[in-house]
Amino acid sequence: MASGKTEFQAPPTRFLPMLMAIGPAIVVSGSVIGSGELINVPVQAARFGFVLFWAVILSCIIKFFLQIELGRHCIVHNRTTIQAFNQCPGPKIRGTAWIGYIYMIGYTVSVVTVGGIMAATAGLLQSVFPLTPDPVLTKNIWAAIIFVVIAAVLWRGLYGELEKLVAILVAGFSMSVVLALLLLVLFPNPEYPLHLSDILSGLKFSLGDVDRELAAFAVISLLGALGTTANELFMYPYWILEKGYAERLGDKDSDGWVERARGWVRVLRMDTAAATLLATVITAAYFLVGSAILHRRIADSQAEVPSGIELVNQLSTIYTEIYGSWSYGIFMFGGFCTLFSTIVVVVAATGRMWTDLLSSAGMFDWNDAAKRRKCNRVFQMLYLGAFLAITLFVQQAPEKLVIMGQYINGLFNTPIIMFAICWMAFHTDRRLRMGRFSAVMLFVTVAIILACLAAGLYRQAVS
Repeated sequence: MASGKTEFQAPPTRFLPMLMAIGPAIVVSGSVIGSGELINVPVQAARFGFVLFWAVILSCIIKFFLQIELGRHCIVHNRTTIQAFNQCPGPKIRGTAWIGYIYMIGYTVSVVTVGGIMAATAGLLQSVFPLTPDPVLTKNIWAAIIFVVIAAVLWRGLYGELEKLVAILVAGFSMSVVLALLLLVLFPNPEYPLHLSDILSGLKFSLGDVDRELAAFAVISLLGALGTTANELFMYPYWILEKGYAERLGDKDSDGWVERARGWVRVLRMDTAAATLLATVITAAYFLVGSAILHRRIADSQAEVPSGIELVNQLSTIYTEIYGSWSYGIFMFGGFCTLFSTIVVVVAATGRMWTDLLSSAGMFDWNDAAKRRKCNRVFQMLYLGAFLAITLFVQQAPEKLVIMGQYINGLFNTPIIMFAICWMAFHTDRRLRMGRFSAVMLFVTVAIILACLAAGLYRQAVS
């Protein structure tokens, strides 16, 4: 994916200029902090309480070194994800490595979750703005509006516009859920207490006394749902390259290229850290709010875990009862930002992923911007249309679609992309390859994730 340009830009060296140079992390966060946090996390919190808090935190932070090494390889070699995958061993079809085809199959199956997200978003808007007396009709109208708005937003395909939009949405849901957690901490309610002992009880790396088969399934789905998941890892290089990090290195033969590359990798490391930190804080807040409120309410009443957007409605209603009607609008606004940002980023990335795959297979030249933009639009509309069809015609609770898609992401997509990243990490330009500490942490990351997946599968098999 060489640009042919000789221009370069020296990387910032001080903290604030480096912070101002990040951006891909914002787009990643818009996708990461979505259905997992608003739907999967509260569902698991309602079912199991604080006992799985360790799995939530681990799922958010564990992929940090995987994200860095994939980003490092793509910056240094100016490659897209598929182009990077093509360096992996094994058979190739039309010049494209097997791993790219296999991953895209798993990706397509796993993103059925976005159909559930669109349904949940339409349901949220229906509950706040009931346009007609018929709730099903209203939900379908809102789903159609969401389709039109996202298609219009993404039509030009400009990274800068996407980054600004997602930044606004990220700010919206961050403010909402952190405020919700602060209300619980600063103005405690006897009916829904949140104590330090509750939080610490969830950090014991156990499944507690709950249904262990369901809890093991939950752990795998959380690994596939939270933090920078396999799908977000796959998307990350597109945002890095479109931000312009690789172009700023200049030609490899130019003076100072290695030092510039090291500097921009440091910016990348800060970008990755920002995405990880934001995902961890927001996800932990969603989980603690769900455990403190929903789990206790369900345990006290012996009721079933609410489904779909009803779960979000219950949380917002409880806040309204405790803190007043003003809290309802803030909570639901944050919920909308959370879900809508996921749809936008996933659709935008999906077009780029398929465009990358087809160009790698020789269907067209990746450097032909017009053809690349056309292909991108076609696949964006195909997937967006499929998500709309799921919303309109699949009579399945949104959270079931979301959790199943994230289970597949954790069980299938995660091991595949871990293999690819580890291979690429040891085939990056020697002058810029990771150090010993990063290499050790990369192997520790893989070992922990595989251990969690294996333990979860074993627990399901014996239960």
